[in-house]
Order: sequence, then structure tokens, then C-alpha cells
Amino acid sequence: MLRKAISLTKKQIDGSKAERLAEQFLLQQGLELIERNAFCRVGELDLIMRSPSTQSIIFVEVRYRANLKRGSASETITRQKFLRCLKAAEFWLMKHNMQQSQYQIDVIAIDGTLSFSNIHWLQAVQV
Repeated sequence: MLRKAISLTKKQIDGSKAERLAEQFLLQQGLELIERNAFCRVGELDLIMRSPSTQSIIFVEVRYRANLKRGSASETITRQKFLRCLKAAEFWLMKHNMQQSQYQIDVIAIDGTLSFSNIHWLQAVQV
């Protein structure tokens, strides 16, 4: 049986690195990881974290831009993208029987090189 080799694009590799960097950053901020790359029929959730102090669930969308030619990473969060994240978050909460949990949607925007110094944490985003 032959298997077709799956090779990732540079964009996919950079995106994965950005998600790992964001995860490390949030862990250093005291959040706890629940799940990464959670897929559901309405979309993907990059990171799902929990705040130990408030026990609220934090759904994190990670956005990365290597350069600013087409705008910053934070500018890529459109109302449509936010609503997709919101629907995916609500679906995840329902699937895990946690509809009554407090939650928020945050964005980790990274511009330029992948380093902590280039991370912008936008908390409780509302578009």
C-alpha cells in the first residue's frame, strides 16, 4: 500500500510555530492548556486555555504576519472571523457540557519574527 507524502507549506509550518509560541507565552502568564487545534464542524479553535484564578475558559485565536506589507496580524481579525470563532467556542462548550461556563475569546497577534517580544495579547476581543 502506497501512502502519499503530506508536506506542509511554509505558511502552515510558520502557523504551527506561532501557535506553539503563543501557547508557551500564555502558560508563562499562568493560564492552563485544555486543548490545542480543536476541530468542529463550524471551525477550528487554535488554543483553549483556562484561567486558574477565575476558572473561565479562554478561546485563543492565533494570528501571525511575517511582515506588515498587507497589514498587521491583529488587523486580520474581521467580524466574520470573530463570529466563526464565537460559534466554534459555543459548539465546543456545548459538546463538553459546559454551556454555563464563563468564557472569552482572545487573540494572540504576532508580527515579524516569532518571539515573545512581538506578541500582542488582545483580551476579550469583541468585533
